[in-house]
Amino acid sequence: MQHIPQRRKILAALAGVGLLGGLPLIARAGTFPQRPVKLIVPYPAGGVVDVAARIIADDVAQRWDQPIVVENRAGANGNIGADLVKHAKPDGYTLLVGSMFVVINPLIDKASRYATQDFDPIVGIGSPPNLLVVPASSPATSLEEFVQLARNYPGKFNTPNPGVGSSNHLGLELFMQESGVDLVQVNYKGQPPFLVDLINGQLQFAYLTTALALPHIQTGKLRALAVVSHQRLKALPEIPTLAEAGYSKAIVLPWNGLLAPAGTPEAVRDRIAAEVSQSLRKPGVIQRYEAMSAEIPEFTQNFSAFVQAEKTRWTKLVAERKITTQGLL
Repeated sequence: MQHIPQRRKILAALAGVGLLGGLPLIARAGTFPQRPVKLIVPYPAGGVVDVAARIIADDVAQRWDQPIVVENRAGANGNIGADLVKHAKPDGYTLLVGSMFVVINPLIDKASRYATQDFDPIVGIGSPPNLLVVPASSPATSLEEFVQLARNYPGKFNTPNPGVGSSNHLGLELFMQESGVDLVQVNYKGQPPFLVDLINGQLQFAYLTTALALPHIQTGKLRALAVVSHQRLKALPEIPTLAEAGYSKAIVLPWNGLLAPAGTPEAVRDRIAAEVSQSLRKPGVIQRYEAMSAEIPEFTQNFSAFVQAEKTRWTKLVAERKITTQGLL
């Protein structure tokens, strides 16, 4: 009789007693990946989140010797991409580049077709901070001065809301709650549409993504008052952080990270997390992040705990401020 290796004998025995059903998944976890991995970005191509995802995908794919295909599925505040990944096979080959919407949308939208627990958080990939800015014509030259003006004239200052549940919106809610100012929110579909109104002075204050704000700050059209982060930006070293200005509880980082469909094997998730973390430590990747004014996240290795903490944090604020998809009640 031809010799059968010991491993084959064990597999044959397990198959004979019906215990082989779970082995293919375990085997795949040990050899992952064996084919291309799909990365779903629920935003248009070219934005900060999309670029960060492609930086990581390019670097990790070189070590895996397998392509990581970035696919943009924009729309419905991230819901289209999230719904697609929710229903994907939980094997690590379809991943979501998620952000705050994964936590916020189920809280504020009764029609949401997913819950936060429908995903397994894997690893954080970036935190592009916002800036608190005013038009160059504003008399406020510091955040302290703006807060005093807003307190003196409650309900007289306009600020944009680029999307209910966005980091800009929630950061604004926390800032108003902590500072005691009363600002009038004007709804816009995203950040670019309100830039002209902000520069022209129709809006007197805004939370704005660094990548969008920086060119207008450098040309003197906008004035930065604070960085919504725990550390100063290299591009604007003279601008204090929100914590330095005394409002640390209002810091909201628009985080991004990789999530898998719930039930993805832990070994697969650990493999992905380890590879991404390795990429985030590489000087070349760090330099490309800095060029976008994006931060390497502090929550890379404990991303699951971070997402749970975010859910707890925003559940409380959504209830207190009565936030829904229809705006403030």
